[in-house]
Amino acid sequence: MPSREKVTVDLAARVVGNWKETYVWIPILGAFAVVALAFSTGANNIPAPLSTAVGSGALPLFKATIAAFFIYLPGAALSGSNPINSLFSQQFVQDNQPNEAFLMWSMTVVLITAAIWMAMATYFELPVSSQQSMQDALFGTIIGVQGFRYIPIWHKNEYHRFNVVGMAWMVVQWTVAPVVACVCAFCLFTLLKKLVLRHEKGDERILVFLPIGYGIAAGLLCQFVVFEVLRDHLLLNKWVAIGVVALATLIGVLLSLVLAVPLARRRLQIIKDTRGEFDVKDKTLNLNELHKIEIHNLPTSTEAGEAKEDDEKQEVDVEDMLKDFMQMRTLETVYEEEERSIAFSVDSTQQDHDNPSQQSALITSFKQLLECKSEQFERKTSFQIIKETALNNSGWRLIKESAKSVICPAVEYDRPTLIRHALAEKYDELEDLFWLLHLVASCIFALIQSSTEIGALAGPYGAIIDVGMANNMTWWCRVMGGLVASMGFFFCGWRLTQVLGLKVTYMSNARGMTTQLSAAAAVLIVTRLSLPASCVHAFVGSSVGVGIADNRRNVNWRLVGKLVGGWALTTLFCSGLGYVIFSASIHSPSYVVPETIIIN
Repeated sequence: MPSREKVTVDLAARVVGNWKETYVWIPILGAFAVVALAFSTGANNIPAPLSTAVGSGALPLFKATIAAFFIYLPGAALSGSNPINSLFSQQFVQDNQPNEAFLMWSMTVVLITAAIWMAMATYFELPVSSQQSMQDALFGTIIGVQGFRYIPIWHKNEYHRFNVVGMAWMVVQWTVAPVVACVCAFCLFTLLKKLVLRHEKGDERILVFLPIGYGIAAGLLCQFVVFEVLRDHLLLNKWVAIGVVALATLIGVLLSLVLAVPLARRRLQIIKDTRGEFDVKDKTLNLNELHKIEIHNLPTSTEAGEAKEDDEKQEVDVEDMLKDFMQMRTLETVYEEEERSIAFSVDSTQQDHDNPSQQSALITSFKQLLECKSEQFERKTSFQIIKETALNNSGWRLIKESAKSVICPAVEYDRPTLIRHALAEKYDELEDLFWLLHLVASCIFALIQSSTEIGALAGPYGAIIDVGMANNMTWWCRVMGGLVASMGFFFCGWRLTQVLGLKVTYMSNARGMTTQLSAAAAVLIVTRLSLPASCVHAFVGSSVGVGIADNRRNVNWRLVGKLVGGWALTTLFCSGLGYVIFSASIHSPSYVVPETIIIN
């Protein structure tokens, strides 16, 4: 009996053999899985850095997709981290699989599970993390091999080698990045609103804030390059790295003083000139009206006192009246199209009943058509040819309009979103000055996401190609992942762009700039603390922070709860589906050992 068991183990080891010859189909299937994952991730995650620019009107959606190609291709090539190693030790995954073939198949299951969940989340308009999806799917595969007792809940045990504590704590740690981003965005936008946007001398103070904003952006970019891109290639002392970041911040401030501030001054001068022209016109109109007023129409002293008291009462309630007016005007614009369509249908039916002469004219024209001659028939045939050409033109026009609707779809607003946008406080005179800084912050955040998340999608596939050397992926594999992700954003990214840029809260250039800088800072801070960080989670947290700083009622709390529920559902769905697929595949009978085989 012991000899038979030894024969079975020996034969199984020989059957596995060299995985490059026996399991060639696994890398092929993994290639299709990683392409599907990159496409769905691009449609789900890339909208986060670019949604504020689209939602505020700073950048059209088509130009945002073009910018994504130029940012995410080189950004993915700069990726040097693997999402698997962020929670596990170096040999953890290898030690929990029987052999190389099981390891390759577990990575393939991870890619398939994450691709399915990312596609479903995109369809249901749930921005989720691709890193969290892959890590939870990997948990499912490990449970399929080792069992449920192997994974701890809160604390470490003697059976595993996690870099951190139990699985529940790992899930909780995903909430650190959105909380940090929310706090940063709330503080930054509150200071910006009180010191610049609402201040009487805001046009002067904004010239002081713009260099600070550009300096913060330059410092975040330098911190990302030093601590994330060059950490595996260049060893720098901690204080040297901090000095380099401070120097980059100073350079950003100086460059903004030379380039950005003069442009802002020119823009402010244009705004003042246009405002002065309108003031002159209003003064001339008021003078003409004053000359027409007769002396006996002037109010008496008592009437003037009563009018002054009424004006003071009206000034007290002017803010509430303005909000009520904006809300009612918004509702009028919402119902305007419906009323027009109903009125048009009623008018058309009334005209049909009230104008019998038109019906008689149609009958007489039909009689004339029956009495037409041969020449008229020839004319009719030529008219049919012209009509056929018109149909071709209309078909081509339909194709162009459908392509335009796919590439640049129309922005859809629901009634609650319109009301929130109408009630939000506007700073029209100063918002345009944040346009360039808003775009710079969006590009920096997109570059950080391309390196930390998009480029890391090829990590599991690297483990499939070369087991145990997932960090040595060639740069072209990551570039291909960035290309496919950009294509996913080009075709399907408009769904999440509308959700993140329009429906969470009202977005403008100042709000978008604050959101992007806060999200980028939160991701870098949490990453330096060796905690898992998702750019999508951080972006949602910063958007909520900006909305709270503006007005709590301007935040779509129902949508925020839906997004947080999607993050929790990611763990349950990916770990469960990964466990089911991996367990069903490895426990299915595939080879029967003949009893007549004898191996020495």
